Amino acid sequence: AAEAPPGEEGGGAELEAYRALARPPGTAARVVSSLAMGTGLRFNNPYRLQTQLGDTAESLSLTAGYLDLGVALALGPADGVQHGGALRLSIALGGVPQETLTPSYFVAYRGLTRALAYGRLGAAILIEPDVNVGGELAVGLGYYLLAGVALSGELVGDLFYGAATYEAAYTVYPVVSAQLGLMIDHELLP
Repeated sequence: AAEAPPGEEGGGAELEAYRALARPPGTAARVVSSLAMGTGLRFNNPYRLQTQLGDTAESLSLTAGYLDLGVALALGPADGVQHGGALRLSIALGGVPQETLTPSYFVAYRGLTRALAYGRLGAAILIEPDVNVGGELAVGLGYYLLAGVALSGELVGDLFYGAATYEAAYTVYPVVSAQLGLMIDHELLP
């Protein structure tokens, strides 16, 4: 009969237990929910909104403050890059009523630190006052205060096409926003 390799003599149950522990971990899931508040800069102001920061229609203006509610699901290694989807709802807190729903691709990286870096890329659907669809790109960072509770910060870039004005047949509205909030992260390990 063949001999067992060195270090594996006589350990059927012990060897199987070691192999189970040494096996690479499977796919983990991450469910992230968030609540944040933010404001932004609009880089085109053809309607001369009250919060205009310059003298011309091309000048900056401030957006209304907003509340952002989100949920995301990502799959991948628990301590590596995870991919999935996210859904965000943003609601203006003042001025003209405005809501935006954003389904997006979501990528997250936790690593071995107390931080979660993430990004989103999706279609921002303006629900009110006039239905419109634009694009959204966001990058964020969550810093964990507890195992699943983190403070979060996010930079968001949006681009919308709007109605014609006297000066232009098609208008483009780029908006850059910043938001701070709270993130709840629930990890489902394999």
